[in-house]
Amino acid sequence: MSVLRVSDQTSWINIKDFNKKELEVLKEILPFYIINTLHESYSYRSIPITAYGWPENVWNTGVLKEQLFYAANLTLGHNLLVVERLDDMSEVCLQAHMGDDFYQYRDQERIVIYVNSRSNTVLSIFKHIRNALAHGRFVMYPFGDDFMLALESVDNHQRGIVVKARMVIRASTLISWKNIITNGPQETVKRKRKKK
Repeated sequence: MSVLRVSDQTSWINIKDFNKKELEVLKEILPFYIINTLHESYSYRSIPITAYGWPENVWNTGVLKEQLFYAANLTLGHNLLVVERLDDMSEVCLQAHMGDDFYQYRDQERIVIYVNSRSNTVLSIFKHIRNALAHGRFVMYPFGDDFMLALESVDNHQRGIVVKARMVIRASTLISWKNIITNGPQETVKRKRKKK
Protein backbone atom coordinates (compact mmCIF):
# COMPACT_ATOMS: atom_id res chain seq x y z
CA MET A 1 0.00 0.00 0.00
CA SER A 2 1.23 3.44 -0.84
CA VAL A 3 0.35 7.01 -1.55
CA LEU A 4 -0.40 7.82 -5.18
CA ARG A 5 2.33 10.15 -6.43
CA VAL A 6 1.97 12.22 -9.60
CA SER A 7 3.85 14.92 -11.46
CA ASP A 8 2.98 18.58 -11.12
CA GLN A 9 3.23 18.80 -14.94
CA THR A 10 0.76 16.10 -15.88
CA SER A 11 0.36 15.25 -19.56
CA TRP A 12 -3.39 14.56 -19.55
CA ILE A 13 -4.14 18.25 -19.03
CA ASN A 14 -2.85 19.36 -22.41
CA ILE A 15 -5.65 21.76 -23.41
CA LYS A 16 -5.07 25.26 -22.08
CA ASP A 17 -8.01 27.16 -23.62
CA PHE A 18 -11.74 26.68 -23.24
CA ASN A 19 -14.27 27.10 -26.02
CA LYS A 20 -17.31 29.36 -25.68
CA LYS A 21 -19.67 26.59 -24.56
CA GLU A 22 -17.22 25.34 -21.92
CA LEU A 23 -16.76 28.89 -20.61
CA GLU A 24 -20.54 29.30 -20.25
CA VAL A 25 -20.69 26.14 -18.14
CA LEU A 26 -17.67 27.15 -16.06
CA LYS A 27 -19.25 30.55 -15.44
CA GLU A 28 -22.05 28.74 -13.62
CA ILE A 29 -19.79 26.35 -11.71
CA LEU A 30 -16.68 28.25 -10.64
CA PRO A 31 -18.17 30.98 -8.40
CA PHE A 32 -20.00 28.47 -6.19
CA TYR A 33 -17.19 25.94 -5.86
CA ILE A 34 -14.22 28.33 -5.63
CA ILE A 35 -15.22 31.86 -4.58
CA ASN A 36 -18.39 31.23 -2.55
CA THR A 37 -17.19 27.85 -1.31
CA LEU A 38 -18.81 26.25 1.73
CA HIS A 39 -15.35 26.06 3.35
CA GLU A 40 -14.90 29.30 5.28
CA SER A 41 -11.11 28.93 5.51
CA TYR A 42 -10.71 28.69 1.71
CA SER A 43 -12.17 32.03 0.64
CA TYR A 44 -12.94 35.41 2.18
CA ARG A 45 -16.17 35.27 0.16
CA SER A 46 -17.25 31.84 1.36
CA ILE A 47 -20.92 31.30 2.20
CA PRO A 48 -21.74 28.91 5.05
CA ILE A 49 -24.38 26.24 4.53
CA THR A 50 -26.62 27.95 7.11
CA ALA A 51 -26.92 31.04 4.86
CA TYR A 52 -28.97 28.89 2.47
CA GLY A 53 -31.38 27.84 5.22
CA TRP A 54 -29.81 24.47 6.04
CA PRO A 55 -29.36 23.62 9.71
CA GLU A 56 -25.83 23.74 11.07
CA ASN A 57 -25.93 19.99 11.77
CA VAL A 58 -27.01 19.08 8.21
CA TRP A 59 -23.82 17.08 7.72
CA ASN A 60 -24.85 14.80 10.60
CA THR A 61 -28.44 14.14 9.47
CA GLY A 62 -27.78 12.67 6.03
CA VAL A 63 -30.70 14.51 4.38
CA LEU A 64 -28.53 16.72 2.17
CA LYS A 65 -26.04 13.93 1.46
CA GLU A 66 -28.88 11.72 0.23
CA GLN A 67 -30.10 14.39 -2.19
CA LEU A 68 -26.61 15.09 -3.54
CA PHE A 69 -25.75 11.42 -4.02
CA TYR A 70 -29.10 10.80 -5.70
CA ALA A 71 -28.46 13.63 -8.20
CA ALA A 72 -25.15 12.01 -9.23
CA ASN A 73 -26.36 8.42 -8.88
CA LEU A 74 -23.50 7.80 -6.43
CA THR A 75 -23.43 4.72 -4.24
CA LEU A 76 -20.87 4.36 -1.48
CA GLY A 77 -18.66 1.36 -2.17
CA HIS A 78 -19.69 1.19 -5.85
CA ASN A 79 -18.88 4.40 -7.73
CA LEU A 80 -17.98 6.42 -4.63
CA LEU A 81 -14.97 5.06 -2.78
CA VAL A 82 -13.71 6.70 0.39
CA VAL A 83 -10.10 6.30 1.49
CA GLU A 84 -9.35 7.05 5.13
CA ARG A 85 -5.55 6.69 4.82
CA LEU A 86 -3.48 8.30 2.07
CA ASP A 87 -1.41 5.12 2.00
CA ASP A 88 -4.45 3.29 0.59
CA MET A 89 -5.07 5.69 -2.30
CA SER A 90 -2.86 3.97 -4.89
CA GLU A 91 -4.44 0.55 -4.40
CA VAL A 92 -8.04 1.81 -4.25
CA CYS A 93 -7.59 3.93 -7.39
CA LEU A 94 -6.27 0.92 -9.29
CA GLN A 95 -9.16 -1.28 -8.11
CA ALA A 96 -11.67 1.39 -9.18
CA HIS A 97 -10.10 1.92 -12.63
CA MET A 98 -9.05 5.38 -11.48
CA GLY A 99 -5.34 4.92 -12.18
CA ASP A 100 -3.25 7.35 -14.17
CA ASP A 101 -5.51 6.90 -17.21
CA PHE A 102 -8.75 7.56 -15.26
CA TYR A 103 -9.71 10.49 -17.51
CA GLN A 104 -10.09 8.14 -20.48
CA TYR A 105 -13.04 6.29 -18.90
CA ARG A 106 -15.89 8.77 -18.96
CA ASP A 107 -19.00 6.64 -19.37
CA GLN A 108 -20.26 7.13 -15.80
CA GLU A 109 -19.69 9.36 -12.81
CA ARG A 110 -17.35 8.04 -10.16
CA ILE A 111 -15.24 9.32 -7.31
CA VAL A 112 -12.30 8.07 -5.26
CA ILE A 113 -11.61 10.45 -2.41
CA TYR A 114 -9.47 10.77 0.68
CA VAL A 115 -11.49 11.84 3.74
CA ASN A 116 -9.56 12.66 6.88
CA SER A 117 -10.97 11.96 10.33
CA ARG A 118 -11.87 15.62 10.97
CA SER A 119 -14.19 15.94 7.96
CA ASN A 120 -17.10 14.15 6.31
CA THR A 121 -17.55 12.71 2.84
CA VAL A 122 -19.69 15.48 1.32
CA LEU A 123 -17.54 18.36 2.54
CA SER A 124 -14.44 16.48 1.40
CA ILE A 125 -15.91 16.01 -2.08
CA PHE A 126 -16.65 19.75 -2.29
CA LYS A 127 -13.17 20.62 -1.01
CA HIS A 128 -11.48 18.40 -3.59
CA ILE A 129 -13.69 19.72 -6.41
CA ARG A 130 -12.68 23.22 -5.34
CA ASN A 131 -8.99 22.32 -5.29
CA ALA A 132 -9.06 20.65 -8.71
CA LEU A 133 -10.92 23.58 -10.29
CA ALA A 134 -8.90 26.30 -8.55
CA HIS A 135 -5.58 24.76 -9.54
CA GLY A 136 -6.67 23.93 -13.10
CA ARG A 137 -6.22 20.20 -12.64
CA PHE A 138 -9.23 19.20 -14.71
CA VAL A 139 -10.34 18.61 -18.28
CA MET A 140 -13.82 18.95 -19.80
CA TYR A 141 -15.03 16.45 -22.40
CA PRO A 142 -18.22 16.75 -24.48
CA PHE A 143 -20.82 14.27 -23.27
CA GLY A 144 -23.99 14.60 -25.36
CA ASP A 145 -25.55 17.95 -24.41
CA ASP A 146 -23.42 17.96 -21.27
CA PHE A 147 -19.75 17.83 -20.33
CA MET A 148 -17.95 15.19 -18.31
CA LEU A 149 -15.19 16.59 -16.13
CA ALA A 150 -12.13 14.61 -15.08
CA LEU A 151 -10.76 16.21 -11.92
CA GLU A 152 -7.74 15.45 -9.78
CA SER A 153 -7.02 17.01 -6.39
CA VAL A 154 -3.40 16.84 -5.28
CA ASP A 155 -1.34 18.12 -2.38
CA ASN A 156 2.32 18.86 -1.81
CA HIS A 157 3.26 16.27 0.75
CA GLN A 158 6.50 15.23 2.39
CA ARG A 159 6.47 12.25 0.01
CA GLY A 160 6.01 14.39 -3.13
CA ILE A 161 2.85 15.46 -4.94
CA VAL A 162 0.15 13.02 -3.88
CA VAL A 163 -3.39 12.45 -5.14
CA LYS A 164 -6.17 13.08 -2.64
CA ALA A 165 -9.09 12.65 -5.05
CA ARG A 166 -9.89 11.59 -8.58
CA MET A 167 -13.32 12.28 -9.96
CA VAL A 168 -15.22 11.86 -13.20
CA ILE A 169 -18.38 13.90 -12.90
CA ARG A 170 -20.86 15.66 -15.17
CA ALA A 171 -21.00 19.44 -15.34
CA SER A 172 -24.78 19.13 -14.95
CA THR A 173 -24.23 17.27 -11.66
CA LEU A 174 -22.04 20.07 -10.33
CA ILE A 175 -24.75 22.56 -11.31
CA SER A 176 -27.46 20.37 -9.78
CA TRP A 177 -25.50 20.13 -6.52
CA LYS A 178 -25.09 23.91 -6.47
CA ASN A 179 -28.85 24.35 -6.98
CA ILE A 180 -29.77 21.79 -4.31
CA ILE A 181 -27.65 23.64 -1.76
CA THR A 182 -28.53 27.21 -2.74
CA ASN A 183 -32.27 26.46 -2.95
CA GLY A 184 -32.17 25.39 0.70
CA PRO A 185 -34.05 22.57 2.36
CA GLN A 186 -37.20 21.48 0.63
CA GLU A 187 -39.59 18.66 1.32
CA THR A 188 -37.99 15.46 0.11
CA VAL A 189 -39.53 12.14 -0.73
CA LYS A 190 -37.85 8.77 -1.05
CA ARG A 191 -36.91 8.17 -4.65
CA LYS A 192 -35.67 5.16 -6.51
CA ARG A 193 -32.26 5.38 -8.12
CA LYS A 194 -32.40 6.82 -11.60
CA LYS A 195 -30.83 4.96 -14.48
CA LYS A 196 -28.20 6.72 -16.57
